[in-house]
Amino acid sequence: MDLQFLRPLYEDVGGYVSVYLDTSLDAEDAARAIDLRWRSARERLARAGADEATLDALAPVITSLGAPGRAAFGRRGQVVLTEPLPHPPRREIARMAPLPHVMPLLAQRGPRVPHLRVMARHDGGEIASVTGAGIVEDEEVTGPGWPVHKTKGGGWSQLRYQRSTEEAWEINAKELAGRVTAEARDMGAELIVVAGDPVARTLLVRHLGPDLRAISVIIEREVTADSEQAARAADEAVAEHAERRARERFEHWRTQLAHDRGVAGLAATMAALRDGAVAELLLADHPESAATAWIGPRGADLAASADELTGRGVPDPVTDRADAALARGLATTGAPLYFLPPDLASSPGAPQDGVGAPLRVPREAIA
Repeated sequence: MDLQFLRPLYEDVGGYVSVYLDTSLDAEDAARAIDLRWRSARERLARAGADEATLDALAPVITSLGAPGRAAFGRRGQVVLTEPLPHPPRREIARMAPLPHVMPLLAQRGPRVPHLRVMARHDGGEIASVTGAGIVEDEEVTGPGWPVHKTKGGGWSQLRYQRSTEEAWEINAKELAGRVTAEARDMGAELIVVAGDPVARTLLVRHLGPDLRAISVIIEREVTADSEQAARAADEAVAEHAERRARERFEHWRTQLAHDRGVAGLAATMAALRDGAVAELLLADHPESAATAWIGPRGADLAASADELTGRGVPDPVTDRADAALARGLATTGAPLYFLPPDLASSPGAPQDGVGAPLRVPREAIA
């Protein structure tokens, strides 16, 4: 998971309001229930020192209807980030702190994998490009049609009709495959989800190159690329892809750790992140964790003790949640985040404190 989209949140330290609210519409008086939840959260935030301007800015966002849950972050009278949640938050949060508390959002929203949703038809198809930021762009691809020929006597030739139909399907599949190939390369797609007519989708995948066939997933449904059914099927495929990827990175971390090219434990991982040495970070999802870190004004200012930062010239370190500090460090350094699947997070080989990282290879080692 690439966290660089969070970088605008970290222009400074202090005064961040983080709110996670249940905004589901299951109950008959849902709107009133949401309003009461927000009032309670607002009162707690006001007592914690949140300014009225920030709370006023958050109010219409956090109480907006249409999603089962809502995460919102504000500071100095502005909403700095807000996202709907696919489910009510696991726990409602109203927090005032030096850093935004984004880890529950990252854990619940899941990875944003750039991918294509393709619906193949006999006459072409549709392509929906889903970026890493979750933006969907649609494209219609139409082939040359159905070339059907008459016999000399004026009647229809079933044999020639069949041959022409098959040729048209092949031509259209090649055209669609060409568009899919270009779009996948332009956006860096990690997955291609293919639905549509059974024959058309088989022809499409056949005309893709081996690298794209390897990341293609067939969905046994004839649905449009931008439909809710296609989105749900794609989400399932993306989740499975992300879990496989996390397991691969876990094994990679174990190998690197065995050769002293990885770290385990919160203190060691924060030290490596502070030095810009973390290639990627593996994290167990422990929302109940109360682990803290010391932080400074820069994104990579994080440590297990205040002395570690003051010794590096960081004035007046403050404390905050360790996972909030890790998220800021990853967003700043560009290292991706992988949440460990539950069985790996609780396994004997899991990293100490639920956090570990393989290290970046030094330039001199590459040379």
